[in-house]
Amino acid sequence: MPLIFEKILPFARLGIWNILEDEAFLRTAAMAIPEDLEVVDTYKNESRRKQWFACRALLAHLLQLPSVNIRYDEFGKPSLEGFSGHISLSHTSEYAAVLVDHKCPAGIDIEKLKPRIERVAARFLQEEELVHIRQMAKRQLDEISRDEWTEGQCHPQTELLYLYWCSKEALYKFYGKPSVDLKNDIYIGAFDYFCNSQATFAARVRVPEGVGSHDLQFKRIGDHMLVYTLSKQE
Repeated sequence: MPLIFEKILPFARLGIWNILEDEAFLRTAAMAIPEDLEVVDTYKNESRRKQWFACRALLAHLLQLPSVNIRYDEFGKPSLEGFSGHISLSHTSEYAAVLVDHKCPAGIDIEKLKPRIERVAARFLQEEELVHIRQMAKRQLDEISRDEWTEGQCHPQTELLYLYWCSKEALYKFYGKPSVDLKNDIYIGAFDYFCNSQATFAARVRVPEGVGSHDLQFKRIGDHMLVYTLSKQE
């Protein structure tokens, strides 16, 4: 199993799986219940089925489960039958990402870096966030000589936009409420992404109960960006 990254914390476990196996292997590894298999078998797209299987296989690995029965509430937030903790899932055609937290809600998101995000940046970012992203991207470009720049390399601004997008998606999943607005209710604190060796940063989320503060962590995996929440107990 190509488990490329696993992190074990006092109250949480994180895993990233590179989806390289064929569908038959993933189907067996998923440990899914028969009722769920009937549903996934209706998916016409093979990649979508493999992502579905991979997330459950990774969850079964992280918790050493004999079977995996995931259910979703009315807002689409997942929970695991028979498990009192919290789970969050994310996937692309290449990777499955799972975060399990025994005490706090969980939020994780992984996305492939694509230039098209530039067109929708203003829909999920506040002006202050956009200004900070542009300043960081410009400084990074100024520091890269022409000899170091290669054709096809991800533009610094694209990389930063995905960092912010994944952060807001992870926090949206943490709360699991459609009332949380990515642009207006979630704010990512300014930090130096390109010089941040700890890969940890802070965010604020406004909800009806008040303002929640969060620590998040990121990891660049090839041409993908991963962001996940951290439990305060950790």
